[in-house]
Amino acid sequence: MRIIFLLLFACLCTPRVLAQTETEFEQLVAAYGLDEGVEDLSGEKKFTMPEPRLAFVNLKGFTIMPTTKRDVKAAWMEVYDGNGRYFKKRVKVAAQGNYTLKFPKKNFSCQFCDNEGEEDEEIDISFGDWVAQDGFHFKACYTDYFRGIGEIGYKVFDRIAASPTPYWERGGYVHESQARCYPDGFPCAVYLEGKFYGLFAWQLKKSRKNMNMKKHVAEHIHLDGSLQNSTLFRGKVRWTQFEVRNPKDLYSANGSVYNGNSPLELMDDTCANYRRDTDSEEVKEAKERTVQVKRYIEQMSRYWDELNEMEEAGATKWEMKEAIEQRYDIESLLDYCVFFHLSANCDGTLKNWQWFTYDGQKWFVTPYDLDQTFGINLYGVVRPARLPMESLTSGPFYWIDKYYQNDIRAHYAKLRESGAIDAEAICDIARDWCERIGDSFYALEQAHWPNSPCFKEALCHEGWTVYDDWNSYATTPNYNSMKKYEAGDVVKLEGRLWQATQTMTGVTPYLRNSNLDSLQRFCDWVDSRINLLDAYWGYGPDGIAEIHPDNSFSATTEGAFSAVPDDGTAPHSPTPSRQLVAIYSLSGTRIPSPRPGINLFKYSDGTVRKVRVR
Repeated sequence: MRIIFLLLFACLCTPRVLAQTETEFEQLVAAYGLDEGVEDLSGEKKFTMPEPRLAFVNLKGFTIMPTTKRDVKAAWMEVYDGNGRYFKKRVKVAAQGNYTLKFPKKNFSCQFCDNEGEEDEEIDISFGDWVAQDGFHFKACYTDYFRGIGEIGYKVFDRIAASPTPYWERGGYVHESQARCYPDGFPCAVYLEGKFYGLFAWQLKKSRKNMNMKKHVAEHIHLDGSLQNSTLFRGKVRWTQFEVRNPKDLYSANGSVYNGNSPLELMDDTCANYRRDTDSEEVKEAKERTVQVKRYIEQMSRYWDELNEMEEAGATKWEMKEAIEQRYDIESLLDYCVFFHLSANCDGTLKNWQWFTYDGQKWFVTPYDLDQTFGINLYGVVRPARLPMESLTSGPFYWIDKYYQNDIRAHYAKLRESGAIDAEAICDIARDWCERIGDSFYALEQAHWPNSPCFKEALCHEGWTVYDDWNSYATTPNYNSMKKYEAGDVVKLEGRLWQATQTMTGVTPYLRNSNLDSLQRFCDWVDSRINLLDAYWGYGPDGIAEIHPDNSFSATTEGAFSAVPDDGTAPHSPTPSRQLVAIYSLSGTRIPSPRPGINLFKYSDGTVRKVRVR
């Protein structure tokens, strides 16, 4: 089927007769006109290409894709943008990611090399308005129907984070740059030795260039990894749990050169190896820089105690907010908070976020790794948009949750009114991604990766069925293969709930844990999620708010709607200071979560709004 499609496509696009010995990749690019006046950029080390609608990549030099980060393959990479531009470069290819390495189809990274196969930092390639880089990541998106849900997420975040003042200028560093401080990507079809391998998202790396950071400036700090209360934000720094990605050329406390792949505590001026007469001036400078970086990180870790002490000493709300804003860039935290709730980013509260600073004092945050967003969880299972608002109180967001509720509502209202958050506009982003790939390539992808969990409905073992009451997810026990289950018992396994229909022991609930996804599901989910946020944050005109039939708004605890003291009217919002404080049935009975039919949402300003749940 694949060859038939390519041959047909070639016949339609060019009169050229294809030789039987040509590979699928050669046939494909011939169909797109590769041999007719193409611009060959292979000899250039620095160049910019317009962002391709769909790029075509061929890897040559190995027949099995790398399976680990240490499984590095030397190869040639051919790239054709489908629009008259081509280049061929030597690369080193390795598997990329963490949990996703367990999937059959894995992410990979490529680093451009010179003709001898050594990494060549002089190579700088950019696409569209991206910063130039000497290597890129290719995301496999194995559990993702779109083969790019993360890239769709970055494009949505880009609408939310469209501040006229870039991060670095807010941090006191003025330098013109096209850096985003979060990734972006475009779709590409990847071939291995000329044979179709799969659809990938060609993505910007977490490089210092995309963070607009200098390599050897102590104040330009970029942290990545497990960044949470127990590892960083509440006074105890667990250096092995996260990576200092920038500055470069640092030293560990044991005197070794710092390695972000196996991070250790940074050196300070009390370490035995700090001052050595044999050190070169370059090494002495690097060690001094390391000491300063460590001080900045430890200082940030103490912010929690400092703010807590102020609060206990009786600081006013305005004094607290002033102190918080000296330590954190509130605009970036508000952007992150709104996007977190909009996308239901279930993996973005302890890791998969980037924390960084440009002056060593004020810290920023942006998202990374958005493969678990817009309903999709770790296993490709789709969670409904009606699930209650998840808590975002990890790290500095504790203070945002406590002192900035009105600011969050005002920020959300501003984004709604500007059109940055709009269901149809967000759906258009996903639709455009799908159209760039096209039905034919999606068909090739499904044929090559038929077990991808987003292509089929779940299939249960006899004696089990899927259980769809997601409200009970948090309190449901995990499946135990040694336990005897009776009919009606519900368990949790691989991101989904399962119910026994008869007495069962030692039988896994599923034969296939999967979910048939679609563009329409995504669009309905986004529309329903925005309606949920409108109701939660009290945005929009009074009246009946509509929630999609299969995505009805619900909450498991009344605490999800707890009142927060009002501190004034924020601009841009018709109802800026409304905080949801209670939910009632039409009979006037207070209920912990919405029920099917008309519910009454009561807000902190005394207004009541009807919300229909179907």
